[in-house]
Amino acid sequence: MASEQLGEIFGRIHAGLRRNLKRGALLSDPSMLALHHRLLKLNPKRLTRHPIDETRFVVIDTETTGLKAYAGDEICSISLIELQGLESTGREFNTLINPGREIPPSSTRIHHITDGDVMDAPLIEEVLLEVADFIGESVIVGHHIGFDIRFLNKILQKELLCRLKHPWLDTMLLYLVSSGQVGHYTLEEVADFAGVEIHQRHTARGDALASAELFTRLARRLTEFDKPVQRLIDRQYELGHF
Repeated sequence: MASEQLGEIFGRIHAGLRRNLKRGALLSDPSMLALHHRLLKLNPKRLTRHPIDETRFVVIDTETTGLKAYAGDEICSISLIELQGLESTGREFNTLINPGREIPPSSTRIHHITDGDVMDAPLIEEVLLEVADFIGESVIVGHHIGFDIRFLNKILQKELLCRLKHPWLDTMLLYLVSSGQVGHYTLEEVADFAGVEIHQRHTARGDALASAELFTRLARRLTEFDKPVQRLIDRQYELGHF
C-alpha cells in the first residue's frame, strides 16, 4: 500500500479517536457551557425588530462530504462572512474541517477537497466555539441556507444539546421574489440574474463571498434600509403570490 494511502488511513483513525475523546465532554468546558446558555437565551424576535442598516448579518457556506446531514455526512470546510447592514466589514472565518470520515470521490469532484487536504485540519468540535462566537447575535444568510443550518444544528445538538435559533434569509428565496420565478436555482443562476461574479465556485469562501454580494443586491431591490429585518424575512415568503 502506498505511503500516502497509509497516511490518509492513519489520519482518519486519529480523527476518530479525537472525536470520541471529545464527545460528551464539551459541556464540561466552562466556555462551552457558557456558549450553550448564550444560544439558548438568544431572542430571535429582538434581532428581527432592528432596522436592516443597523443589523449584523453573517453569511454562511459549507462544503460537505455529501448532502445528507443526518445520514453520516459531515462538514469538510466552512466560511463565515460578516456584514454590518448591507456592507462588508471585512471580517471572516474560514477553515477546512476534518470530517472524521472518507470524502467520497463524487464530492471531491465538486469541491476538490481530498482526504489529504483535511488530514491535519481541526474537527468541527475543535472550532465549534469559534464558529458559534462568530455567528453571535446575527441574522444568518446563505444560498439554500437550510442545508448549512442542518449541518451546524446536527453538531450543536449532539455536543451542546441546543440548536441555532437565529432568524435567517435565503438568497434563493429572495431571488424568487425579485424575479417572479418559481423552482430551485443554483448560485450561478441567481448570481447571473443579479450581475454578481463568482470567484472560486464550490469553495466555502468563494461561495460565501458571492452569496454576501448577492444578498446585498437583492435586499436593496426588495426593501428600504430603515425597515426592520422582519420586513425582508416576510418578503422572502411572498414567492407564492406569483
